[in-house]
Amino acid sequence: MRLVFACTSFIVLSACVSGPVGVTPMSTSAPTGASPVALTARTTRAVTVPTDGYETYVTQHNGFTRVRRSNTQAGDDLILAQFEDANPASPAGYRSLVENQNASVRNRVSIEVIGEMAGPGTSVERVLRSTVDVDAANLSQIARAGGTITLLGGDHVIMGGGGALRTSADNVLYLGLDFDNRTAALHIVHDFGRTWRYAQRNDSLDLLGENLAFNPETGLFGGEITGEAIHSLGNVGTFTVTMEGTVLGAVGGSSADDLVAGGIFQAEGTMPYIGTLTADGVFWASN
Repeated sequence: MRLVFACTSFIVLSACVSGPVGVTPMSTSAPTGASPVALTARTTRAVTVPTDGYETYVTQHNGFTRVRRSNTQAGDDLILAQFEDANPASPAGYRSLVENQNASVRNRVSIEVIGEMAGPGTSVERVLRSTVDVDAANLSQIARAGGTITLLGGDHVIMGGGGALRTSADNVLYLGLDFDNRTAALHIVHDFGRTWRYAQRNDSLDLLGENLAFNPETGLFGGEITGEAIHSLGNVGTFTVTMEGTVLGAVGGSSADDLVAGGIFQAEGTMPYIGTLTADGVFWASN
């Protein structure tokens, strides 16, 4: 099966950078007290999902699949711990950017994005950590039946360097799951609107991942994504930038007509004479 998409465009600035996607064993590392359950223990047919730059495990408290990407520096662990204790408070200069973490898909997809703030208001200097928890997966019956399933959703994307968390409308993200070939296809489109006073066109983002590895036993899917960003830089001009990156997501549920998904993506490109343009985002989807 080959899925064909119409390509639009995209933008984002941030500080999270990773190398090329590699095919590595799935990480089962977790924060203290999480007691992860190895996802690979449930695998009955080998499908290796690339996880470089991400960690993933099953949470003990509710059995959800957690996908996480960190961009921490010295001292950040103490900052992050303040968001995880029994009485979380935002330390000065940092913020949990998603106000209602459990609202994405009826409490079945939970999202957290923690950022270092560049100054007053909503400007974000750096994303410390992105986390997406997805409802437990029991996809074996669907896998035996085969076929394809389509999910639609939306995303949050960070525009760093004085930008803000931007939330897309629902149904601007497409996720196709091919249970016969055990592959996934992901298309993310995000229009940021006119973000600079003198911009002549809107900043926007378009990312596409085809033939992503998909493992129905673990629910994980991921691999390389490519696309295009359009970025208007003040009165300097508008740049069209080729973007490359990675994505890791998880599918949850047990019924073909009641699936959910969520994940994290990162991409970067180079603007002529200016430097690196990077994108950090989280997404959700359902059918």
